[in-house]
Amino acid sequence: MSMMVEKLAYVKKLRHLTSEEISRLSGVPLGTLNKIFSGQTKNPAVGPMDKITQVLRVPIRYLLDDELPPECWVTASAQDGIVLLSPEELTLLLQIRQLDPRRRQTAGLILALLNTPAGRAIGSVPVKRTVCLATGGRPPRPLLVPEVDRAAREEDFAVLLGDGSMEPLYPQGAILLCRQGEPSPQEYGVYLLNQELLLRRLVRRRGTSRLLAPSLSFPDLYLSPEDRLDCLGTVLGQAKGCRWEQLKD
Repeated sequence: MSMMVEKLAYVKKLRHLTSEEISRLSGVPLGTLNKIFSGQTKNPAVGPMDKITQVLRVPIRYLLDDELPPECWVTASAQDGIVLLSPEELTLLLQIRQLDPRRRQTAGLILALLNTPAGRAIGSVPVKRTVCLATGGRPPRPLLVPEVDRAAREEDFAVLLGDGSMEPLYPQGAILLCRQGEPSPQEYGVYLLNQELLLRRLVRRRGTSRLLAPSLSFPDLYLSPEDRLDCLGTVLGQAKGCRWEQLKD
């Protein structure tokens, strides 16, 4: 099976289209279309291929370039001709498109931070730039973190603790370093509970789920089936010697 035939079959299945539907929508006779999709036609004419790619919503280069894998998502680009998107990248793109303009700007800031290495050092200690989220709905900020311990070396993002929920483990105002991934039952995680950022320990027992804070001043949060809970990561420890950095225009 040629790469083009494999891609045609893949996109056909992806779009949930039958050969009859593609023929009807494109105007390409069913017999001609079947020969192209089966590989019987080795070098199909440009006219039918152009009509087929319009129905399948892929650039013709996607079909002709054997270096482009079948499983990639593609979109046309006036400058580059084609842009490849993996399923993960497509998911991120769709999530960004659902944001309101203010939150879309915030997402752009986070991407800018992640794509701009710090490239600095304090003496012989390397410094990395990370994104610092904040409880209480405050916007994320760029943070420079010296890699002085395991937490700093393994962190993926940071959280500015805006309340006393993590006392006596961590004081209010502390910056906590976190890594992506689910925490163990003994670890504290970073959660979005109905879009509210919280640092808690998730306990599941006897058919109930609740979020616990170290501070007794913060009551347990019992989860209902209507609640939406997303885990962003696991708390590694408190940042040491970090400082804020402003992005240059």
